[in-house]
Amino acid sequence: MSYKLDGTALFAINSARSIAEEVGYPLIPKEIIFLILFGMPNTPLYNYFLSKGVKEKEIEKKRLAIFNEMTTGVKEYFPIPFQMATEDKNKPDVFNIDKDIIGILNKASELVQEKYADEGIGIKHITEAFAELYEEEFEHIMRTFIPTFGISNTLNELGDDTVTNIEMPRTLSSFLRVLNSGYSKDSKECHICGREEETKQLIRVLMKKTKRNAVLVGDAGVGKTALVEKFTWMIVTENCPKQFKDSILLSLDVNAIVAGTQYRGSAEERFKQLIEFLEKNPRCILFIDEIHLLLGAGACREGDLDLANALKPLLARGETRVIGATTQDEYIRYFSKDSALKRRFEKIEVREPRAFEVYDMIKNQIKLLEKSHHTTISKELVEAVIFKAACFNFETKNPDRTLDLLDKTMVCAELEERNYVTEQDILENFKVNQRKFDKMSINNKSATSYHEAGHYIAHVFSNELIEHEMLAVSIMPADGYLGVNVFEINPDVTPSNNRDYYIQTIGAILAGRVAEKMYSQALTAGASSDLRKATRLAKDMVMRYGLVEDMSQDRVFIKEGQENLFNEQIVTDINKYMDEILKEAREYAENLLTEKRKYLDALAKALIEKGMLSKSEIDELFENITLS
Repeated sequence: MSYKLDGTALFAINSARSIAEEVGYPLIPKEIIFLILFGMPNTPLYNYFLSKGVKEKEIEKKRLAIFNEMTTGVKEYFPIPFQMATEDKNKPDVFNIDKDIIGILNKASELVQEKYADEGIGIKHITEAFAELYEEEFEHIMRTFIPTFGISNTLNELGDDTVTNIEMPRTLSSFLRVLNSGYSKDSKECHICGREEETKQLIRVLMKKTKRNAVLVGDAGVGKTALVEKFTWMIVTENCPKQFKDSILLSLDVNAIVAGTQYRGSAEERFKQLIEFLEKNPRCILFIDEIHLLLGAGACREGDLDLANALKPLLARGETRVIGATTQDEYIRYFSKDSALKRRFEKIEVREPRAFEVYDMIKNQIKLLEKSHHTTISKELVEAVIFKAACFNFETKNPDRTLDLLDKTMVCAELEERNYVTEQDILENFKVNQRKFDKMSINNKSATSYHEAGHYIAHVFSNELIEHEMLAVSIMPADGYLGVNVFEINPDVTPSNNRDYYIQTIGAILAGRVAEKMYSQALTAGASSDLRKATRLAKDMVMRYGLVEDMSQDRVFIKEGQENLFNEQIVTDINKYMDEILKEAREYAENLLTEKRKYLDALAKALIEKGMLSKSEIDELFENITLS
C-alpha cells in the first residue's frame, strides 16, 4: 500500500530513520516513531508541552527516559520494506520499518479520508492514530509530561503543525530547527513583551527589495534571540505584515553543520545542500545565532571555503532573508573585517532594557515561571529581584539576569511547598554572600563603603555626567567584585563630551580611591581597575580626542605603520600631560568629596549597616541631611 505523506510526516520518518541508524537498528521500530512524536521539536505534541509550561530540557530528558523504558527487554520486530519517493524516480529510497508502523499509517490514512480534508498524511494524523491504537501507552507517556493529562480534549488542542507545507530533507534536520513550531495559531499572548521599535526595524529590513538581511547586535543576555522569537510568534499568529504570513523561521546551528566535517569537501557538501534548500523555499527566513561563527566555519585549512563565503552569493541575490545575532565585540572583531559580508547586513542595535522597563518586558515570562513552579510572585517582589540581581550580578545584563534570579527564587518557594514567593526566598540565593559580608572586618567594611560612596557622590553631584542614572550601591561581596555602583546610561541624554566632561568622568573613577584615603589615610590595591580606567581615559584625551591645548589639537597619535613618528620628547610630553590630567581629576574629586562630606559619611555609614541601598533609599537619606 502506498501512502501520500506531507512534509511533516516525511520529517518524522526521516528523523526516525536517522535515530535508528545512530542506535544500530536494522529497521525503524514504532518506539522511535513514538520518540519523534513526543519529544522532537516541530511536532504538535512538542508545541503542546511548551504551551503547558514544560521546559525544553525537561522534554528532552523525559523523552529519552520513555524511549529507554519502551525498548527495555527483548523485542521482536517484523521488518517490512518501505519506499520513499526521491527526485530520481528510477532510484526510489527503500528501507525497512516495523509492521506496527504500517498499522499506524493505515489508521492515519483512514483519519485523513473520514475526518479531515487534508491532502496527505501529516504528523498530526500519525499522532492521533497512535493515540487510538495505543491508548494506554499514549496516556501513560503523556502523564509523565503533564500529570493532569486527560485524553478526551487533548487531541483537539494539538492543532496543526506549523511545518505542514515544507519538506525538511533528512540531511538538514540535524542542524536546522523550525522556530514556528514553538507557537500555536491560537496563542493569544507572546511571552516576549516590549522591543516594539527593534521589531519594526527588523521588519523594515526584511521587507526591502535587496539586502534583506539584518544582524542584531547587543550584549549577551539583552534578548536578541527573544526578539526573533517574538517575530516568529507574530508570523504564526498572523500579527505580522501580510508579506510574512506564510513565512517559516529556521534556526541554523553553525556548530552542528560543521560537526564531523574534518575531511575536505564534507563541509562544502552540507553548505551546498543548505543553500539549495533555501533557494527552493524562498519563504524561509534563516536565523543564525552567534553569526560571527560563520567566518572560518567548515574550513579545514587556510584557503578552504567557509560558510560565510558559501552564503555570500545567496545573500547578494536577495532571494533568501537572513537574521543574525552577535555581540558588539564580536561584530567589531569579525564582521567589520569582512566588508563583503558586513555590507550585506543592516545592523540593528539591541540595547539592555532600563530598570523601569524590565518588568513590563518579562511579565508574560513571569506567568510561565509561576505556572512551571506552581507559585506566584507579587510585582513588588519582582522589583526587589530586579534590584538584587543588579547588585549581585552587575556584570550580566537584563532581562536575562532578572529572569535567572526569578527562576531560582521560585524554586526556593517550590521546595518549601508554598504557592507564593516571599522576600526570604530571594535572600536564600545570597546566603553565601551574606555570610561573607557578616565576616568582613569593620575596617574592611568601612574602606569598601567609603570607596563605593565616593563613586556615587561624584556621579550624582558632577554636573557634566548627566547620562549616568544611578540605581543602587552595594558592598555585599559578589562574584568578581567586592562592591559596586549600579547605574545605567540614559540613551536619550547626550553629554557634552568637552574637556570638563572627561575630567569629571576621570574624577568619578578616582573618587572611590580618594574617599577611601580620606577615611583611612591609607591606600589599598582594591582600586587597581579604577586606576587602569582613569589612565586609559587620560591617554585618550591626549592621543585620541585632542583635548590638550599645548600638544594635540590638530592631530591624533595613530598606532599603525610609520605614522606614529614617536620620539623621546613626544613620549615625555604625552606622559607629562597625562599626569597633569590625572592630577586635575583627582583634585576635582577631592574638592567635591570635601564639599559633600556630610553625604559621603552618611552614605558610608548606611552601607556598613545594610550592605546595599537603592536609589530611593539614598534619596531619602540625603533629603534628611539637607533638612537638618
